[in-house]
Amino acid sequence: MKIISGTFVDGVAWDIPSNNFTAADWAKEFDSFKKMGMDSVIIIRAGFKDHAMFNSEVIKPTLYEDPDLIAIMLNEAERTGLKLYMGLYETVKHSAVNDWENEVAINNDFVDELLARYGTHPAFYGWYMSFEGSMMLHPYKIWKPLCEHIRKYDKVRPIIASPRYCGRKYVPDYPVPPEVHAKHFDYQLEYMEGLISAYAFMDGHTDFKELGDYVRATYEVFQKHGVAYWSNVETFDRDMRWKFPPIEWMKMRYKIDIVQPYVDKLITFEAPHFLSPNSQYLAARNLYRRYMEYIGKEA
Repeated sequence: MKIISGTFVDGVAWDIPSNNFTAADWAKEFDSFKKMGMDSVIIIRAGFKDHAMFNSEVIKPTLYEDPDLIAIMLNEAERTGLKLYMGLYETVKHSAVNDWENEVAINNDFVDELLARYGTHPAFYGWYMSFEGSMMLHPYKIWKPLCEHIRKYDKVRPIIASPRYCGRKYVPDYPVPPEVHAKHFDYQLEYMEGLISAYAFMDGHTDFKELGDYVRATYEVFQKHGVAYWSNVETFDRDMRWKFPPIEWMKMRYKIDIVQPYVDKLITFEAPHFLSPNSQYLAARNLYRRYMEYIGKEA
């Protein structure tokens, strides 16, 4: 059975409240990742609007972590033998209105800054395209020039992304059927050929009974193009009235089970808040214990 072997880490609070971890707390959390059998940690975004994980000269954030949170995570990843993927900067003001050029321009500078600050760190394993977007926002219009910029200076590190299935939990009135979703990604994978090595699809935007249809349709397209197909097992619950509690165990188990024959790897958004013995949420600690029992590990 494939277990969850990677997790996003949310270093800049947005729609989820911060755990306010110290460096010592992050050390405990990385130990938990290792205990769960993970090999990868993905910074979902290093900067967001006017916030950043360090005092960036490019972003010039009003609010930033001090000490440098990226350096803390890289050091913990090295200590625990985990691979770290580096997220980028979402201005929102550009990407949300399809202003790809300005979003790409500032991120090109941010990529250069990240390479200058952390490029030689042994735990810096790969890159993450932080722009989730949708079929309406065409995120690959940002991904492609950014990936090409990264490849000018970094020929080796893999680049990954986490798009979504545009099901009825994302667009209730006009959900994109699995066959149309597959057609769109057939085009997109051809457009992005050779740039992104793995796509981890968010699994929370479809009805549970329809998830299998999306997974099977997506699998066929990824087999055609020879690109790695991952699942982003969301461990928060989209069905609740408030954002976002830890998911109910039966839902999480179902999502893990249904993708087993199709995906190459399972990751999650995201363990520190929703699947951790160190989370601010008591329900997350319970979910952690149930998951560990399910995969046959001691909590």
